[in-house]
Amino acid sequence: MFEVNGVYANRRGKYTVLELKGDKMRVRYDDGSDAELRVEMQERIWQNIAAEEEAKEAVRRAREAKRRLSQNTSYFIKVISIPADDMTFPGWQERVVLIPEGTTLFPQSSGDRLIYYSLEAHAFFAVVTITGPIFVANPKKYTFAINQAEGEFYPVDIDASAPKPSLGIYYDSIELESQPNFGKTSLTAETFIQINEDDFELLAEALTEISEDDELLDEDEIEEDEDE
Repeated sequence: MFEVNGVYANRRGKYTVLELKGDKMRVRYDDGSDAELRVEMQERIWQNIAAEEEAKEAVRRAREAKRRLSQNTSYFIKVISIPADDMTFPGWQERVVLIPEGTTLFPQSSGDRLIYYSLEAHAFFAVVTITGPIFVANPKKYTFAINQAEGEFYPVDIDASAPKPSLGIYYDSIELESQPNFGKTSLTAETFIQINEDDFELLAEALTEISEDDELLDEDEIEEDEDE
């Protein structure tokens, strides 16, 4: 793989191959010093360095892609009325979110992120991602009790959630930079309230911890049942 006048590197630094002699080669480092090195050993070192650089480049590209995606992503709180303290409200099982008729502020594209908020529990309880384009359907198909023949919806994925709304994050326990008066003013069910990325990440991280704790509890209960 080595060629005369080719530039390579090892842990000491970059070098130029001056001469190839069987299983050895004579090289000159950037500082002007010469050395005789074993070809097989240097080939392994060079391949390791190339792999490390490739991995670093992949991480850099991933970070750049995430940064670009973040710039195009919008974040909202979705206000929901849930009289019963459970997860049987319209749209949850079907993985859809309603865009109320006449709404002017709402998510615009796939990839936008939502935090669900329960009016009755006064708590944030789920992290949601929009997964596709807006579509039109009869609201009754998703058990929405509204007097409309057609409604606009987004398909969504549930990224994390509390077991039930009352076990989520109480609005007064967390301070939102982009909505400092949240919960202190009147809120209307099915509306969207825009927040910044920092506030979204704050709520999403806390809800993810609640979700993971609940999963661990379920696993412990299963193990106890198996032991009995």
